[in-house]
Amino acid sequence: MNITTLIKEAMRSITSNKIRSFLTMLGIFIGVGAVIAMMSIGEGAQNTITNSLSSLGTQTLYLSPGNFTENVRNARDLTNDDINAIAKLDCVEIIAPVVSQSYTISQSNGKTVNATVTGVVPGYLKVNNDDMMLGSYITQDNIDNKEMVAVIGTEINKSLFGAANSNSIGETIRIMGQPYRVTGVLAEKGSSTLGISRDRNVYIPLSTAQSRLMTRQKNSVSQAAILVKTSYALEDAQKQIESLMQDRHGIFEGNPNDFQIMNVQEILDAVGDIMGTFTLFLGGVAAISLLVGGIGIMNIMLVTVSERTREIGLRKALGAKKGDILAQFLVESSVLSLVGGVLGIGFGLLLAFGIARIAAMTGTELSISINPLIIIGATLFSIAVGLFFGVYPANKASNLEPVIALRSE
Repeated sequence: MNITTLIKEAMRSITSNKIRSFLTMLGIFIGVGAVIAMMSIGEGAQNTITNSLSSLGTQTLYLSPGNFTENVRNARDLTNDDINAIAKLDCVEIIAPVVSQSYTISQSNGKTVNATVTGVVPGYLKVNNDDMMLGSYITQDNIDNKEMVAVIGTEINKSLFGAANSNSIGETIRIMGQPYRVTGVLAEKGSSTLGISRDRNVYIPLSTAQSRLMTRQKNSVSQAAILVKTSYALEDAQKQIESLMQDRHGIFEGNPNDFQIMNVQEILDAVGDIMGTFTLFLGGVAAISLLVGGIGIMNIMLVTVSERTREIGLRKALGAKKGDILAQFLVESSVLSLVGGVLGIGFGLLLAFGIARIAAMTGTELSISINPLIIIGATLFSIAVGLFFGVYPANKASNLEPVIALRSE
């Protein structure tokens, strides 16, 4: 028999019992759909996070106190003096230290909202890649005079003043009962992939935050974003800053640092590794259902062999070879898998976009990345499953003796 005849025979056998064939394909259908949906969501999340981090710029370093990989004794804070010393390095274009904490923000009309309050300097607008929608950002005069002013995100603007684009310039908000005059509203940035709103933020002068709100950090900061001049290689600037911090904190050669410096590329690599592993994990879990579907195919093919024993005996008596019978049942199991896989592609795409749609309705940004290689790979894997689990029933059918098969009832 040629392959065309084998496929026609397989389709005839499958369509002769539609319900049983559909239930047999269901495992492959769900398996392929789950693999495509999970891998597409995983890759989409990875791309979203990568693009978000890339927007921060490739010439940015992040300096944080503490060491998360090694034990450090008597670790020192990242102080204002450290920041001033780093700012004097020739390789540094902008250094933007911050302090941050969550507070309840209120307005005279009685409305309240929980928000992250961050003490910043003017350069943070550029380093953080933010844009103004209304008014002006924190200025150096605000810093020098420790003024009670605030720049708010669009979500804060909407919650307290009725709309994201409300002109709230000059209005007063209260943080811990203290009045702050709104001087600006940031342009909308939306939610991150993890569902964290980037518009539920309030920015005040760093000096004000240290002296009035976060007094425990009166002389220290939580982190500093450092924009390196384009004329300097990022690695060279990182070494200069590390050397300066080691001198200032009295860290001798061979001892672990009590601070960490990370660049955007290192963060991207770390996130890429984590998300890549997570995506493979999702795909692996979903692929288990493909194996379950394969077991279902083997089960139904064994039943088919039992039901068609006389047919097999008759074919052999008329001259069919062992290889013909083997090929017939292998093609049938492969066609079952292939049809289930093709239907599963459509199901997987619908599932992926459906999950993204539900996420969007809950305020979470979730992009979908459709990778043709994943679709092709899942389909080929489904065919391989059909072949693998069809070998035993096909071999059993091909080994039947014609006389014994013809005697069966």
